[in-house]
Amino acid sequence: MNENRKILIIGVCIAVLGLAVWLAGRQFGWFDKNEVTTTGWDRSQAEKVMRQLCRAADSVGIDTTRYAFLASDTKKEFGEKFTDLLLELRFGQKPSRISYSKLPEKVDTTWAIAMLKKDEGRSALDSLRKTPVFGMYPALVNSYHQLRNNPSSDTLHLIRQTLNFYRYLNRFGYEKFLVVNIPAAELNIYDRTGKCLLPMQVIAGKKDSRTPFFTTYLTDIITYPYWNVPKSIAVDEILPKVQRNIDFLESQNLEVLDEKEQVVDPYSIDWASMTPENFTYRFRQASGCSNSLGLVKFNLTGPGAIYLHDTNARDLFTQTSDRWRSHGCMRVQKPVELANYLMGKQVLDQGFMDRCLIDQKPQTLSLPKPFPVFVVYNRADIDSQGKLRVYKDVYGLDS
Repeated sequence: MNENRKILIIGVCIAVLGLAVWLAGRQFGWFDKNEVTTTGWDRSQAEKVMRQLCRAADSVGIDTTRYAFLASDTKKEFGEKFTDLLLELRFGQKPSRISYSKLPEKVDTTWAIAMLKKDEGRSALDSLRKTPVFGMYPALVNSYHQLRNNPSSDTLHLIRQTLNFYRYLNRFGYEKFLVVNIPAAELNIYDRTGKCLLPMQVIAGKKDSRTPFFTTYLTDIITYPYWNVPKSIAVDEILPKVQRNIDFLESQNLEVLDEKEQVVDPYSIDWASMTPENFTYRFRQASGCSNSLGLVKFNLTGPGAIYLHDTNARDLFTQTSDRWRSHGCMRVQKPVELANYLMGKQVLDQGFMDRCLIDQKPQTLSLPKPFPVFVVYNRADIDSQGKLRVYKDVYGLDS
């Protein structure tokens, strides 16, 4: 290959890479910055509107001290504060506890700049009033107003967080999406207006093995899944039990796999010599009624080994109010209903959970398209009866 050809290939690769980065930036909003121009609008008029916007923002729980403006601010600095406030009123801020984000966000900065240049923002409030709000948002705002007479109330801060989350949803254009709220131990599928289409309870992570907070996609459903035991559970919980009594493996339908994913005879292993450091095997629980994941698993595109699933202990939903007892994954109360809803048709009948066939292999059902999922920590919200509910701080995050 001559030198010119090498240079040509390198140039093409760089161009393709640059295009890919640009497209990704457009998709995920990397380049969607607030570039306010200083021409085409009058600052003195805009300052009057800014005061109105601050009052409106304050009424829905936004901390307006971030947008305080000074006479010494340049016109550009003032314009950036003005448009940033507009954007928070419409799109909220990303909740600080979300540690993993798979869903692309879109914040329309061109709208905010257009409002400023159109008439110094005088029509911005009208534009915001016409922006659809999530179903419980108005009732939550009313609860916020009622509690403001008691400024020391901790509930005010909790309501602000949930109001921000509902504004944050405006960054996404999904017709339907799934929300798991950990403090409420609830899973709900909503449409974009906030109408609840499918509610159910969940069992989430314990305080010392918390379910993380994230946005992601649900992509497929596994019937009769294996449980591939996470490394931490394998060495911390299962290995000591096997070392005490190897029959524990059979009692739990657990197989031992080597590094080549081959099933190994457990009696061929010197268990006494195994430690968390030298344990190179892994455990896999066979499919069936006793499987810890139950009969249905719902795969997510991250983070890590977190997913939704059925359970082999469904009586926990009726026999106890303790909904925070898992290692981090989320057990769902209505796996059949959830599977059928996500697939858009009946793929599992009501007898599926009762038949519990033996010697079944996992089967994958791919969703028609990835389904958006939000896992959040909202401690104050409006319940199905229209009442304000304040949930227990199960993870101690607000103490």
